[in-house]
Amino acid sequence: MSRERAASLREATNTDREALVALHRRAMASVGSDPEDVPGNYLADVEGTFHDAGGTFYVLESDDEVVAMGGAKRVDDRTVELVRIAADPDHHREGLGDRIVAELEAFARDAGYERVELETTEQQAAARELYASRGYAETGRRQAMGYTVLGFEKSL
Repeated sequence: MSRERAASLREATNTDREALVALHRRAMASVGSDPEDVPGNYLADVEGTFHDAGGTFYVLESDDEVVAMGGAKRVDDRTVELVRIAADPDHHREGLGDRIVAELEAFARDAGYERVELETTEQQAAARELYASRGYAETGRRQAMGYTVLGFEKSL
């Protein structure tokens, strides 16, 4: 059973870049992935890539530390893709990933999107469990850079 962690939610800005990159690297390494293998440099300009383009990027902070993050990136008028969902490995099982995903889904719903899609790798068992628990259905698998990548989607 997960413990809920007190953390405040806010939209990320470009000044968060260093903290976002560091969290992404720790999270990927904790599941045995090389952070350099993850395509898309979404963290370099969260304001332009997300906020200015019909999406959002959130962080959860606790004690002035970014402990979780995630973005909703516009795909088309109906769909957003969730990307860079991560919780600090030192804070796993505290409900942070679930809260980020719930907040991103709420953003998407409020913004008029009807569908959410995302990808994760087969080795990220906790992520797969989280998405299944939130009603995401697997849409397919593909191989990329030595990883089995799983697609998921959910109607809002």
